[in-house]
Amino acid sequence: MGAVVIWGLSYIVMKAATTDYPQLLFQFWRYAAVTAIFAAAFHRTLRLIPAHVWKIGLLRLGLANFVLGIFSIYAVQHTTPTRVVVINGLIIGVVPLLRWIHERIKPARHEGWAIGIALFAIALLFEPQDRFVQLGDVLAFVGMIGYAYSIVLTNRLLATDRASVMQVSFLGVAGCAAYFTVAAVIYVWFSPGGLEIGALLTQPKTIAGIAYMILFVSLAANLLQVIGQRRLPPVTVSILFCLEPAVTAALDYSLLGNPPSVRVTLCGIVLIGATVVAALQNGRRGVAKERQDLGI
Repeated sequence: MGAVVIWGLSYIVMKAATTDYPQLLFQFWRYAAVTAIFAAAFHRTLRLIPAHVWKIGLLRLGLANFVLGIFSIYAVQHTTPTRVVVINGLIIGVVPLLRWIHERIKPARHEGWAIGIALFAIALLFEPQDRFVQLGDVLAFVGMIGYAYSIVLTNRLLATDRASVMQVSFLGVAGCAAYFTVAAVIYVWFSPGGLEIGALLTQPKTIAGIAYMILFVSLAANLLQVIGQRRLPPVTVSILFCLEPAVTAALDYSLLGNPPSVRVTLCGIVLIGATVVAALQNGRRGVAKERQDLGI
């Protein structure tokens, strides 16, 4: 739940911090810095990562995080943060589908009920006049696919490949950093401003945004999500992240003074009910699991 709160605020931060700075370079500096921090602080446990886990983590989990990172930051420029997280809520239907495709695992009965309740809650957020798909909606939807795939891959690395929390967290950000490095090289090749270092140093708002994304999103929220996925199944995790619209709306009200609509309020209440239903059969199971260290 802590990761949900941090992610809910992140879309507001990204939109504000990239008003006068290239979105792609914003993400590049963020992931490059996080990768360096992980490598310096946890280099001992990183040496123990098997070759096949490196491959899955860097190439596939990194790509999933890159898709989420690149499309979501451009999506918030073409629509509102609340609308982006509403579309992210569709992971409740995509995660079980991806899990069935990759692992042939169907949702349990109580998870199926929770999925239905969550989809009803997400449907409440779409206004009757929303008949046309906007560019921001398309970008957010593609980012959501990466979001859902990262949840499925994280579960596979933790449960099947027995990677530690720290190893999975590092591979996710390092792989994403590698893709953003390639994208940044292409950007610099065609852009006369290069990496825009001078512009970055003159924009404290952008620097503060990068710092927030590094400390709270890429480090704190990333670790919280992976730790949560060690104890919870992917479907429950996806339902918890469906709470983002309600969290973002609450932050939008407390920070910017924009009161939430009746639809957003109802959505938050219904999603809490879906989370309770999903957790009914998983609570005891999660407590019974062996508590493993972070792999430090």
